[in-house]
Amino acid sequence: MFNYRLYLTAATACVGGLLFGYDTGFIGSAVQIESFQRDFGLNSSNMANVTGNIVATLQAGCFFGTIFMAFFTARFGRRWGMAIASLVFNIGAVLQVITTHDINLLYVGRAVSGLGVGAASMLTPTYLSEVAPRRIRGKLGTAYGFSIFFGIMLSYWIDYGCERGLSPEGHDQWRVPMGLQLVPGALLFVGAIVIKESPRWLVKRGNREMALNNLCYMRMAHPEDAELQQEYQDICISIDEELRVSHGATISEMFLPQYRIRVLIGFVIMVAQQFSGTNALTYYAPLLFQKIGLNGTSSSLFATGVYGIVKTVFSMLFLLFLAERAGRRLPMFVGAICMATAMLIIGIVLACKPPAADASSPSPASIGMIVMVYIFCVAYSMSWGPVPFTYVSEIYPNRIREYCVAMGLATQWAFNYCVSRIVPVAMESIGWRTFLMFGILNASIAVFVFFVVRETSGVALEHMDNLFSTGFFMKPKQWNLRKPILIDNGDVAGVADLELDAKNVHGTHMEDVESQRSSLSSNRN
Repeated sequence: MFNYRLYLTAATACVGGLLFGYDTGFIGSAVQIESFQRDFGLNSSNMANVTGNIVATLQAGCFFGTIFMAFFTARFGRRWGMAIASLVFNIGAVLQVITTHDINLLYVGRAVSGLGVGAASMLTPTYLSEVAPRRIRGKLGTAYGFSIFFGIMLSYWIDYGCERGLSPEGHDQWRVPMGLQLVPGALLFVGAIVIKESPRWLVKRGNREMALNNLCYMRMAHPEDAELQQEYQDICISIDEELRVSHGATISEMFLPQYRIRVLIGFVIMVAQQFSGTNALTYYAPLLFQKIGLNGTSSSLFATGVYGIVKTVFSMLFLLFLAERAGRRLPMFVGAICMATAMLIIGIVLACKPPAADASSPSPASIGMIVMVYIFCVAYSMSWGPVPFTYVSEIYPNRIREYCVAMGLATQWAFNYCVSRIVPVAMESIGWRTFLMFGILNASIAVFVFFVVRETSGVALEHMDNLFSTGFFMKPKQWNLRKPILIDNGDVAGVADLELDAKNVHGTHMEDVESQRSSLSSNRN
């Protein structure tokens, strides 16, 4: 079942994440470049406001692009949605590249590109969750998060290289990184033409023969293969049942009692991701590094580039070694605790030992704060960076997945917009309190995860109803941070009561269950 076609399909779809990451990452560093500030009239009096506008217009476009694409992809499919998203994005990128002094045209280009980025951010995790075997769904979902971080890292270092290597007299320092947006946009378009359509979407649209053919292609399996037939039958039965119960309803199903809990959880998770403080660093890392004592444009851009490397490396380590083993719940809980600690320490140190404006080198306090920034980065890269996209794309029913994922991603972009507008102003007005705010929010996020967020690793998409059947808050016996064993009523089964077969074990590794049963037997003897 795991083969090169599946991984090539996933890699092609993840170009959408690369596009997402590059476009959100490069602009925060570009606005710090002297030639960009000169060309677009940025100065000390309007810097915070214009920078916020440049960053925020992308999020505004992303919000509307996400919503539009939910309806488009429901009717025309995932592949054509990706192709349209890439075309729209490239139109916006061209508008950004051709302008030199017109800030309004730059705003328009950012907004148009945002339509494409938002559409791609909704489509890619949806597509990956639908084509991935459940045993590696976490890895493929994490690969999307990794591609975002990789795009951000590339943008940081390209900005740094252009600032250092190109003349500030012309426009190339900022125009080159802006023009390179077209590369992932073109790759996504080509990839969308090549990959196969989602079998789950095809079944939903009534094209079951093509759905089976595509599933056989992706799994490199014969149509009569027992495992493939079981997966195909699960998809068909689940969608048939959804169609029977819903009587033709579509987006209105999101508000039915049996789905409200999942919609609300998805909403809170995407809001929590934005209020973790990560995008304050993604968009304004050079500014924040300067605020905590790293003076000079080149120095802050270099530190930002290192920040991008740390993000990419640790998200890759999570992808390779922990994505399936650790599950979803444990990384989000531990990550929120670590991020809260790092942000609180930065805020306290910045309040007690603020850096001197004319310091020639960072003070010990500044070095400590920089270390905390990187610790925050490691924690985020192995938790709230990749996991929410996977989680939100897998918890919903097949029939309304695109609408629910679009709602979650639109929520993300709406609050992304708020954060991007607030941070530069907050850093000027309340300073160190900005970090305390993010620290307190992360601590609140950890509480939410512990009491509400279910473990979904290993659970088939068609069995998510069982997992969320116990209400908004979990029962006390579900609070364990280990991956649960799912039984028919959605509770966590005791090892002694578990039948060890593929139909009953959806949320744990077989070797873990075997080990627990052996241990239990030994204790009884």
